[in-house]
Amino acid sequence: MNTHQLEIFFYVAKYLSVSKAANHLCISQPAVSSQVKKLENIYNIKLIEKNGRGIRLTYTGEQLYERIHQFFTTTIVDVESLLKNSNYLKISGNYLMTQFIVPEIIGGKGFLDKSDKIIVKSMSSFSAMDELKKEYCDLVLISSSEVVMPPVEFIVTELFDDEIVFISKGDLKNGISSIIVSESKREIRSLVKNKMEHITDLPLTVVETTQDAIANIRINNDCGTFVSARFLKYLKKEFHYISTGIKIKFYAVYRKESPQNITIQKIISQLKSSII
Repeated sequence: MNTHQLEIFFYVAKYLSVSKAANHLCISQPAVSSQVKKLENIYNIKLIEKNGRGIRLTYTGEQLYERIHQFFTTTIVDVESLLKNSNYLKISGNYLMTQFIVPEIIGGKGFLDKSDKIIVKSMSSFSAMDELKKEYCDLVLISSSEVVMPPVEFIVTELFDDEIVFISKGDLKNGISSIIVSESKREIRSLVKNKMEHITDLPLTVVETTQDAIANIRINNDCGTFVSARFLKYLKKEFHYISTGIKIKFYAVYRKESPQNITIQKIISQLKSSII
């Protein structure tokens, strides 16, 4: 089995876009399409098909994506960490925290000691908590519209409050035909039903992470999603947005007996003092 072809298919499925997969892998779009086609031909199957101006996964494509997802998002990174240095502090968390806020705040010159080595992985809040329970990571940074109640061996620290907004490239009043949301925000649509009736009755597609949802609405102008309002700082006025009135909290969660607790406390302190 050609794992390179599987990797290419994984990113096509993740973004539901050949061009986005090509950009992520730093290869050409024809190369992406060619490798996916070769994978289909080897096993005489169909993994992706046209869907209007975009693409979608076939039933077989969805099944394959589910089976290889953990390998390409978690296993490879964990193996790399083990081989390089077992003393790395491993942080798992949602897209906003791991890809925007953490690099901005702890990436500053002189904040961490030279001995502090960190690996940051982006995933859903649900997956991050699962990794902490399995001791695959040391610290998780997540969001929730409800109070987080972890097992007793974990410590929870509230970092900051925020609000959920609905974003889209299209006209928010008349140009939205469907909603794409992350698993953690599946219930938001029902919570805003009275305030946003023109949106809450639309078809709903659930993807694993907010990163997946944003990637999809970037290429589908008639779709929208629910995100933390703090995303607006980083999306460079790319989307129109409307407030939902739904409050959300961000948390840091870690094990009480973690050997990395000194560095964890340093990171939490910096996060709390830097976010206004």
